[in-house]
Amino acid sequence: MYKKITLVRDINQIEKQIQEAITGVLCIHLDNEKLMQYACNFIYLDKNVFLYLDKTDEDFEHIKYGAAASFSVFKNEKIPAKSSDITYRLTYITVTGEIKDIDDAKLADQVKELYREKYSPSIKADDYKISENLKSVILDTKEIKALIEEGI
Repeated sequence: MYKKITLVRDINQIEKQIQEAITGVLCIHLDNEKLMQYACNFIYLDKNVFLYLDKTDEDFEHIKYGAAASFSVFKNEKIPAKSSDITYRLTYITVTGEIKDIDDAKLADQVKELYREKYSPSIKADDYKISENLKSVILDTKEIKALIEEGI
């Protein structure tokens, strides 16, 4: 078995891969000392991650705004056997920061429109509705880290 891990330092390359990703996993430290992991879709804007949380989830009431959180996206590439000494390439990007409420109505509207464009482009803006049980939040970024793992 062979495995090589490379740290990616080019922020433009990292942001391009985040923009291309459709889903990720959010991990939040809750006020009851548990961790909540939540697979979700998202918007990446101005170096921050925006997403919607389900208010009916049993752990939602334990979310403490300002709490530490991380969001990860993954990309797995198969490498053609004839072309290389490696058989796979896995890129994983982790954004760490704090969960915060979106208190700016203009920003909330912008996030809603970006969600519509990314996930429901066939729906007209006037017809696009967000379910009442969803609450928009921001992962206020402190660090972005990207690694590429290659191996056999």
